[in-house]
Amino acid sequence: MTDYAGLGFDPVPGNAGAVAAVSERCSAAFAVPDTPPARWQGAAADGFRTRLEAVVSELTAVRRAMRAAAGVLDEWATTLLGNQRRAEELDRRALRLRRALAEAADELDQTGALARFTPAHAEAHARATARHDELSRQLDEVLDEARLLERDHRAEARRVVERLRAEEPPTLVADTLTGFSAFTAELASVLLGPPRPASGRGAAAAFRAGLG
Repeated sequence: MTDYAGLGFDPVPGNAGAVAAVSERCSAAFAVPDTPPARWQGAAADGFRTRLEAVVSELTAVRRAMRAAAGVLDEWATTLLGNQRRAEELDRRALRLRRALAEAADELDQTGALARFTPAHAEAHARATARHDELSRQLDEVLDEARLLERDHRAEARRVVERLRAEEPPTLVADTLTGFSAFTAELASVLLGPPRPASGRGAAAAFRAGLG
């Protein structure tokens, strides 16, 4: 986890590697059974075919839903990496400004102690004050950018959850994704507020179930 010492907070929590790992698991192929050979006839064969058709239908839906979830997660991993690169750049700017601001504060104190003695000292203090104020303004701008990035990051995380929820895959997918505790724990950190109780089915339900 990156320590955003310049910003003072992490505007883009998450682990792209964990997300990518779950996407890879969702993309893993699994076989859908074939129907029994046509030469098998009779009531038992007909009953078996009926049950097998239901299983094949569900497994096909599972595979389709998991592949769709993998696509959503791949997009999120890419977004997460881009947001984190932006946050790191803002953090570097904030660190430089904080160091310069500390130096400006020292200069402000030094010139302030002498400002009353001569006009030259007063002018030096005025310049120090202006420099300190300008650096403070620049730092505030960087922090505002970071807060906007955080807002957008969280909004996109919510959209990811909604897209997963829209897939509504069968219970098998939910049970599978719930087991990926690293994934759910990392993605949970980008949600606003306390998690809602898990309800429904599918990848989004598994996501919420893992938040507790």
